[in-house]
Amino acid sequence: MARVKKANRIWAMYKGDTFIASGTFKEIAEMTGKRVDHLYHLTTPAYQKQKDYGNKMQMYEINDDEE
Repeated sequence: MARVKKANRIWAMYKGDTFIASGTFKEIAEMTGKRVDHLYHLTTPAYQKQKDYGNKMQMYEINDDEE
């Protein structure tokens, strides 16, 4: 089975414990006013290693393994 491109996967965006939006990077960018490249950066290991002071934005991939 081919892997879906990162830009076409479904993501959930949170700020701290607060849900912000879900969808593809493009859909979340339209809902939040954030740039797609910024949302992509939130998924990188470098960003995820930064200290979390309780109000950090996070992107979580939503896996739909029903096939």
